[in-house]
Amino acid sequence: MNERERVRHSLAFGRRGPGQGVAPWQIDFTSEIGTKLMKAFGLKEEVRAVRGKNVFFFNELQDFFGSHLWYIRSEAVDSLREAGPGVWVDEWGVKWDRSVDKDIGVPVNTAFEGYDLSKLRIPDPDDPARFEHIAPLLEASRDRYRIVKISRCLFEKAWSLVGMERFMVDLLENPDFVHEYLDRLADFALRLVKNLASFPIDGIRFSDDWAGQRGLLMSPKMWREFLRPRLKRMYDQAHRQGYGVFIHCCGDVTPLLDDLVEIGVDVFNPLQPEVMDVEKTVAAYAGRLAFYGGLSIQKTLPFGTPMDVEDEVRHRLGVAGEHGGFLLAPSHDMTPDIPVKNVEAMLGVLKGQ
Repeated sequence: MNERERVRHSLAFGRRGPGQGVAPWQIDFTSEIGTKLMKAFGLKEEVRAVRGKNVFFFNELQDFFGSHLWYIRSEAVDSLREAGPGVWVDEWGVKWDRSVDKDIGVPVNTAFEGYDLSKLRIPDPDDPARFEHIAPLLEASRDRYRIVKISRCLFEKAWSLVGMERFMVDLLENPDFVHEYLDRLADFALRLVKNLASFPIDGIRFSDDWAGQRGLLMSPKMWREFLRPRLKRMYDQAHRQGYGVFIHCCGDVTPLLDDLVEIGVDVFNPLQPEVMDVEKTVAAYAGRLAFYGGLSIQKTLPFGTPMDVEDEVRHRLGVAGEHGGFLLAPSHDMTPDIPVKNVEAMLGVLKGQ
């Protein structure tokens, strides 16, 4: 099997006993550790011009890791522009301070003020420039499971535009406004999904953090009222187009896992071992919900020994073999505090299956 076929086999809950083939894995990384590892391993990055702008296209680290997924962004390559030292502004007008977090950052403005939704500036989901980079990336990744990322698809988009505190208060005090506001954001995301119909991708990853390590950021009842019906619209459309539905939601979302199954989620990420019991969760949802993640980036990878890393990876491979439906990965993008020797230990076990 190639990487794409392994992912499909696993997500269909194909089981593997000891010595019966290879469980798929994915190694995602922040830009800082990516640079460190490329230097350590003597690897190179490829840059190509798209619409006159040099952009990251591929680096040898992806092949070195043997990762099974290939991610493609849903924004145009020039949708993020520098607005000052360490500050970048996105296509919605949100300014992100990346002076500490080099990859995401922290919003430092409110791009939408007040309650007049006619003044909400929504980018064009049909702009052809948004999709120009997809075809060459698909061509370069024929053996990988190809996924388009729709980041901050609903809840995170909503609060990043108006501020977290205001949005959380509005959920309680201005529910009519919130319903209409979220409908507009959901319509934008839904249009993005529909515009992907002509591309031979395998899945869509909808990213939206609704939880912290101690639990949900809102009650399950509130999530079901405001987010569930709109998320279901997006997931249903992705399924109609033949795509797998991946979601990325950090934190402990245990109270919502049955809801996620009901609204059509195929794969849940990141499955953080610090907040969710990996073995019990994978076993409880075997055959209904697949998982992607499970390797600790808060304890084992940064602070364990290479032997600790090897033991954890082997244990997780055993879970994958017993139940299927488990794509092994660090529980989030690898961070720069992870030693090179621990990355090598992880890869040694994964590649040695």
